Amino acid sequence: MKSILILLASIAFNATANVYGLGVYKANAADKTVNQSQFHMKEDPKTITLKITGMTCAGCASHIHTALSKTEGVINDEVKYPGDVAIIKYDASKISEKEIIAAIEKAGYKAEIIKETTKKKTL
Repeated sequence: MKSILILLASIAFNATANVYGLGVYKANAADKTVNQSQFHMKEDPKTITLKITGMTCAGCASHIHTALSKTEGVINDEVKYPGDVAIIKYDASKISEKEIIAAIEKAGYKAEIIKETTKKKTL
């Protein structure tokens, strides 16, 4: 009798979870259809590395990440504290490097582009 009650409770829970969206969602092939035009970019994504000044904690890095994630054209960003660096992948047809820097400065921080140094050739 106890096992029947457990079984019925389990069935009821699973039915409720499916109705209210609780539990784990399992995607199937039909759910993965994507409109390819929404991902079409005129150019390949570009990456910029910025030196950020004014960050004093991980909360500052989170604040910059939030500002960048709300900026159209920013595809992905990684803001590192400590380290004071932001690595940003963006769609150059939608946003420029100056606009990315402006978004960070609007959030209250300073940003400047870190130039890649050429590797020294060893002879």
